[in-house]
Amino acid sequence: FAQEGSQFRISNEIKKCVQFKKADLLRDPYPVNYHLIVCRNVMIYFTEEAKDDIYNKFFKSLAPEGFLFIGSTEQIINYKDIGFQRANSFYYEKPKS
Repeated sequence: FAQEGSQFRISNEIKKCVQFKKADLLRDPYPVNYHLIVCRNVMIYFTEEAKDDIYNKFFKSLAPEGFLFIGSTEQIINYKDIGFQRANSFYYEKPKS
């Protein structure tokens, strides 16, 4: 982070490492070893079956100790069955192993 007065901003070095991508969550292949996936306010549009499929794919895409952030009004009911640890009400962690 770079400090600007009393606030902090993400450094340009880190920004260069970040990738923003559009994807068809039901059809596109999922890359692996992500440290962070942010999927906010999207899952409300999917069926429960599709959500389970997508959350499982997110889990497989994350590196160990990676995080999945979801919308504050969303939750993963079966997060333990998938393998996630609940770190907070709106983010989940893939354990080290």
